[in-house]
Amino acid sequence: MKNISKINNTLISLGSNLGSRKKNIQNCIDYINNCKNIKVVGISSLYESSPMYNQNQEDFINCVIEIETSLKPLQLLKYNQMVEKNMGRERSPAINRPRKIDIDILTYNNEIVNEKKLQIPHPRMNERKFVLYPLFELKGNMSIPGNQKKTEDLIKELDKKSDKIRQCKHKINEKDLSYSS
Repeated sequence: MKNISKINNTLISLGSNLGSRKKNIQNCIDYINNCKNIKVVGISSLYESSPMYNQNQEDFINCVIEIETSLKPLQLLKYNQMVEKNMGRERSPAINRPRKIDIDILTYNNEIVNEKKLQIPHPRMNERKFVLYPLFELKGNMSIPGNQKKTEDLIKELDKKSDKIRQCKHKINEKDLSYSS
C-alpha cells in the first residue's frame, strides 16, 4: 500500500474523444494511480456525452475518479498536465478541440483555490452533466464547496438544451488497473 503523508481527498473528471476512448480513460487512471503520492479510491461508471461547445467532433467518454493525495493543488495540476502530455494531448490556443485525454480537478478537500492557473472547485462543473452525473453516482448528493446547492439540485437545473449524456454499459473496475507496488 502506498504511503501518503497528509491525505487530501480530491475529485477529478476525465474525458476522451479521440481513439479508443475507454482505453484512454483506463490508461489515464493507471498513470494517475501509479504516482507514489496518489491513490485512486473510487471510479464512477463511464458516461458518453456530446461535446458542449465545439459540436464538430466525436462524443466523449467521461468519468469521475476520487483520489487521495499528498500533492498540493498546483503540484497535482502539474502532474495531471504531464499525464495529458505523455498520453498525447496537444495544448494549443484553440479551446474545446478533440483530445485523447482531458483531466480536470473538480474539488480538493473542501477548499476553494483561486490561482491564476487553477480554480477549485472547477468553475464550469455546475453546467456539465458529464461531470455532475458521475459525481453524483460516486459521491451521492454532495455539496460543492462555495456553492449552496447540492449535486442533485444542480443536475435538475440543467435544461434539455445542455449536453446529452448516457451511462455506458462498461465500467473500469479496480481489477482492470495495473498497480505499481
